[in-house]
Amino acid sequence: MKWLDHLEEVLISVLLAAATIVIFVAVVHRYASGLPLGAFQDFLLSIHLSWAQELCIILFVWMAKFGAAYGVRQGIHVGVDVVVNSLSPDNRRITTIIALCAGAFFTALVAVLASIWSGTTAWLTPC
Repeated sequence: MKWLDHLEEVLISVLLAAATIVIFVAVVHRYASGLPLGAFQDFLLSIHLSWAQELCIILFVWMAKFGAAYGVRQGIHVGVDVVVNSLSPDNRRITTIIALCAGAFFTALVAVLASIWSGTTAWLTPC
């Protein structure tokens, strides 16, 4: 699975670089469009970069998700497992399964509520 580690590293780097470039361009655009530059100022004002912050947030969220998965796989992710490690192996397995199910439920709940909030609930209605 060495290729998967490298794929995650590249993906995390690309997401971080893309977010940095998007925010840099948006900030330069914001300040340059306020300068008295004649026709170039009119051109800058016609470019709408209101989506840049939202795209940066989305890129950062995906970077954090892939980064956490990579960190767990490498053993460098911070984990709070003192209580779980003090349990017997059978109870540790049951606790881990419950925690994974709770995490999957939480992720599904956030996805459903986000789609309801954004108005894209067509996939929730029965055919």
